[in-house]
Order: sequence, then C-alpha cells, then structure tokens
Amino acid sequence: MRDNRRDGSEAPSHRGVTILLATSLLFGCIDATSEATFIGGRSEKICDAVYPVCKGKVAGCTLDENYYLTGTFPGTRKFLVETPQGDWMLRVLLFLENRLSPGTETEIIWYEPGCADSYPYQISKDKLAGDLFQQAGNTQVFAKERPITEAGDHLVEVYSDSTCRYDLRIEVVKRE
Repeated sequence: MRDNRRDGSEAPSHRGVTILLATSLLFGCIDATSEATFIGGRSEKICDAVYPVCKGKVAGCTLDENYYLTGTFPGTRKFLVETPQGDWMLRVLLFLENRLSPGTETEIIWYEPGCADSYPYQISKDKLAGDLFQQAGNTQVFAKERPITEAGDHLVEVYSDSTCRYDLRIEVVKRE
C-alpha cells in the first residue's frame, strides 16, 4: 500500500521495519534484556492490601515465583514470601525502566518470620560506591539475595529514593 506524500517519498513498509529490527537484534544494536524477558511468563500481582505481619509491620501481598509486581520509585514496597523448612536463598530482582534519577539511598530488608531477625542491604551515598542505576548496569536488572533459614512467611521491604519505574520478582533457591 502506497502513502502518497507531498514530497513524493513512500512510507516505510512493515517488511522493511521488521527487517531493520531483526538486523538490529542480531548484531546487538538493541539491548537483548527486555521487560518481557525479565517477566518471563509470570502474571502481574496487585500488591495493595494491608496484611499485618508483626508488630507495626504490614505487607501488601504474598509474592511467589509465579508473579511479579510493578511500581515506581521513590517509595517502598512490602510483601511476604513463604519458604518451607530448610536453608534457602531469597533473591529480590528489580528491572528498572524510565531511569530519571538514581537517588542517594536504596534499601532491601529481609525478615525472618515474626520479624525477630532482619537482614538489611543498603546502597547509600556515604556507604557504598555506585548507585542503584550503576549497579543495575546495561541489563537494567538489580539483584540482591539473602540466606533465609526459618520456614514461614518472610516480610521483605524494598525502598528507594530513586526516580524510575520497576518490575519486581523474587526467586527462592535451595542452598547447597
């Protein structure tokens, strides 16, 4: 189908655009990490409920490996992850998009059931070289993990003062 333009040029064909995109992907001109790859067939979960977890702490939902969350920073996201008995590694992964400002502080806190023990990880301008965006790099994926030893519901809190959109998913991996 022709597009009769005043200057006599033709509109680009769909076939030409498809070939250009395929060639760009083949030769690495476009970053292969994408939101679709990061999500990997998971379903989005709405995480805006209020579940009391322990004294003074609430979670918005229970998250497992079949779901992901989406949101924006600055802000905080709180959710529960259930683990069975044994030694587990609980990994939090963020795919960062629309990266406007890296901020000065990002924190992830993993809690054992009942919130008796907590394990914080913090990026702070004063404490650790590299901001959230630098640590995510070209893949746009920021990932941190923590060993978890008790079975039950683990509260996880993710906070950042950066300005961006994110997808968040978790992985629970058996430790050897």
